[in-house]
Amino acid sequence: MATLRIYGLYDPKMRELVVELRHFLRVLAPKSVQATWTVSAVKSSEPGRQWFDATGDGGEELEALARDNAKVSGPVLAALAEATDQVIWGEFTGRFPTETDRDWIVIRAVDSSFYEVTTLDDTAIGKIRAAFKDVRSADEPFA
Repeated sequence: MATLRIYGLYDPKMRELVVELRHFLRVLAPKSVQATWTVSAVKSSEPGRQWFDATGDGGEELEALARDNAKVSGPVLAALAEATDQVIWGEFTGRFPTETDRDWIVIRAVDSSFYEVTTLDDTAIGKIRAAFKDVRSADEPFA
């Protein structure tokens, strides 16, 4: 699996971060809409440590979903992402109903510093590299 780290800065004209969950879901459409998503906390390599934090109306709902590792449809996640100001910590795992034995993609927000995307989908990797300015390869996912 390839892991990419995507960095973004605050855009004062748009009054938002240049890189946010909603942007990934838009770039990865239509597959992001077709997927079923698990919303969860980012787990630490230290036992018992994990984080989820998001702001805005959608962020509160995402936090509630993360407490239960809840599954939501692509359209539901997209709507919540649009209503979220910022995901500070969070993990979003997309899987297709026809491929229940493996994840399509994992999108992880890490401490408002960067996003990580882990996937085997070369098309998704290409879309991300084309859509975002500061994309770096990572040896392994954040832990």
